[in-house]
Amino acid sequence: MYLSVKERNKTFKLIETLGQSLDSKVMRKSTGFALLDILKSDQFASFVWNDEGKYFDKGVCINISDDNIASYSEYYQKKDPITGKLSVRRNATLVNEIMPQQDLLKTEFYNDFLAKDGLHYGINLYAYTGNKNVGDFRVWRKKGRNNFDEKSAYILNLIKPYFCNAMSNITQHEAVLNHAAQQNNHPDRIDVNKLMLKFSLTKREAQITLEILQGYKDDDIATKLHIAFSTLRTHIKHIFYKLEVNNRPLLIRKVFCEAH
Repeated sequence: MYLSVKERNKTFKLIETLGQSLDSKVMRKSTGFALLDILKSDQFASFVWNDEGKYFDKGVCINISDDNIASYSEYYQKKDPITGKLSVRRNATLVNEIMPQQDLLKTEFYNDFLAKDGLHYGINLYAYTGNKNVGDFRVWRKKGRNNFDEKSAYILNLIKPYFCNAMSNITQHEAVLNHAAQQNNHPDRIDVNKLMLKFSLTKREAQITLEILQGYKDDDIATKLHIAFSTLRTHIKHIFYKLEVNNRPLLIRKVFCEAH
């Protein structure tokens, strides 16, 4: 599939930033803004499937009113004629692939929910790790625009494995923090000197590790410590090497387990 230089650059930049935040809502919303730009779209929503309660939860949205999202959570997801069919697909799918537009326009879901915020043409991606639905992207265009196409689906599918990995890391991170809370551990109980001594880190590496423990993303850490982004990434590579880990959740788990 041919992508313009601008489309490629924007897509790869998005992929590079997907793993920077360990906050699910922050990551999905920042991804949403990028997707609206790349796909020339108007509205975005994202949810995480709650397997225990059997409903979509933790919603974030762009250009969709809070009241409308609340109505979806409380009522319309039970009246939704498209999401059940879209969610079982493992690749990006145009809404009109599972329901013709003329049929969608006749539904309560469209007239009383989608149309309120101008959602007209849609494309969805539901991401899975194994059989677990880890999150989704729902991207929409308003009436008067062209429908989505194969290129739109191709771009979303390029992003999908990196989104899955980011969501898995976030899930691990949340589990580590919950475990730490149960063990009465907290980043405030760990200081620079302790990290330097325990893991043979430099002072700067120890400072960065503390920021990672508190969930800050790379851009925020670089700004706070007044260092270049590339310099920060080099420090993080050295930290991973010294602690013998390859991602943030494993780093956090190791520090909490060994630095107290």
